[in-house]
Amino acid sequence: MLMLLVSVTGTVAAWFMGDVVHVVGDNGFGLPSANEWISDSAVSLAVSLGLNVAISFMLLYLNRRFNIIRSMSMLFAGMFLVMQAGQPSLMGQLYDGSVMCFIILLTIIPFFSTFQRPDRTRRIFLSFFLISLGSLTSYAYLVYLIVFLIGCFQMQCLSVRGLLAAGTGIITPYWILCGFGIISLSSFTMPEFINIFDALEGRDLAQIVVYTIVNLILGVGFGIFDMIKIYSYNARARAYNGFWIIMTIITTLFVIVDYTNLIIYLPILNCCTAIQIGHFFTINNMRRTYIPICCIYVIYIVLYVWSVTL
Repeated sequence: MLMLLVSVTGTVAAWFMGDVVHVVGDNGFGLPSANEWISDSAVSLAVSLGLNVAISFMLLYLNRRFNIIRSMSMLFAGMFLVMQAGQPSLMGQLYDGSVMCFIILLTIIPFFSTFQRPDRTRRIFLSFFLISLGSLTSYAYLVYLIVFLIGCFQMQCLSVRGLLAAGTGIITPYWILCGFGIISLSSFTMPEFINIFDALEGRDLAQIVVYTIVNLILGVGFGIFDMIKIYSYNARARAYNGFWIIMTIITTLFVIVDYTNLIIYLPILNCCTAIQIGHFFTINNMRRTYIPICCIYVIYIVLYVWSVTL
């Protein structure tokens, strides 16, 4: 709760100082991007703060229900908020990245419940339906279709019916919206790829690049250490944690490959990194653990100060 208060206060302060850089959307496949949903910047800030807090509590719910890190620790939820606040532009406005992060976490809830239950095709359908629906506002959602297809093997729920459910879930949002005339083939737009080097300049560009590199190093580094321990878990725990590792790897890959749109992937990368950090300190519960944890907090405090003072 302290991290929540600090993160929200820091983001609001950055917004008042004018240090929240507007993120441009890519328009997706037919519907406006999330950054175009709210024109008032103050309302956008409030909604974004609420959404980020909801994401942190959803992480806690996922861990409580599926025992992902095998502990009731709340460290990773607070870590996520601190990481988001380290770059106020991620938390200080409603945009595709935070909305996509929320949708993906929402999708994981029914998806994890399909472990060794190939008969639960409705839940597979729902998971792919939500991701496909999101792709109408941002093409980045399509990346996570790959993650969830691989996840079907990890959950041991893939069957012919499951594949049909996934395919139907992908098609259905487009079919419904076309049927109701909300989108049409003539108004169907391809996503606009935004060059971050044109959208951001100087200090802003340097900040987002350094911030991303720090997240990648922490996420991949802690993830490697966690994998060693995960192999000793039971099949269910290996499947759940393996899914997060796959999502971390693919998100990292597309942050590098789709670097012109990297800011969209950062909230999910922060989620994955926070979970890996929380997992590491849970399975390596040693004396004075607070010292390395505080060091990580200091890194993001420095990144935050850099973004609002220089």
